[in-house]
Amino acid sequence: MERREIIEEAVALLDEAGHDGVTMRVLAARLQVSAPSLYWHYPSKQKLLEDVADSLVEGVAPQSTKEANPHERLLRLLADFRDALLSHRDGGRVFAGTFALGPHVLDLSEAATSLLLETGITDPGDALDAWFNLVRFTVGSVIEQQATTEQLNELESRRSAFENASIARPTLRAAAERLFAPDEDRRFHDGARLLIAVPRGGASPPRTI
Repeated sequence: MERREIIEEAVALLDEAGHDGVTMRVLAARLQVSAPSLYWHYPSKQKLLEDVADSLVEGVAPQSTKEANPHERLLRLLADFRDALLSHRDGGRVFAGTFALGPHVLDLSEAATSLLLETGITDPGDALDAWFNLVRFTVGSVIEQQATTEQLNELESRRSAFENASIARPTLRAAAERLFAPDEDRRFHDGARLLIAVPRGGASPPRTI
């Protein structure tokens, strides 16, 4: 049994049962091995999830170097990172709960920090800090989106309570449709643009973050 086989089965279990459903006992049964055999490869669920998190971002890297604007290339990379996490159940929770330093995470971080240096940041440490902030924004966005997906059908039933509560809050009342009919893609891209200071249709500033 190879580690790649274990990770592939763990990802399949994640998609079926979610973060909390990925247990060493269930995974061992799916692999038809004994628990000690699985623990020989991974001494804990946390270590297993680190490799799962790394596998979720496999292949996420700049798809084109022809785009001259590093801000736009960074936006595209961030969007691809988000899509990779959204493509798996509880992908945001898995990534947030680990300190993954596998090859795919490192390749993604290298690509992102290099792009941030191209935007005008001069210190690699500052670029890495900026990338951590972008990762936290993206992962938090994914976690919230995945957590609220099942609640969207219930939102409309709470509209009247919101309208009563927002009588004295005119700004929130005027923005009610954004609450009850959220466009998560727009929210993410607008937030990402704010973070890396890319105005729509305008020239990019010399420095980000």
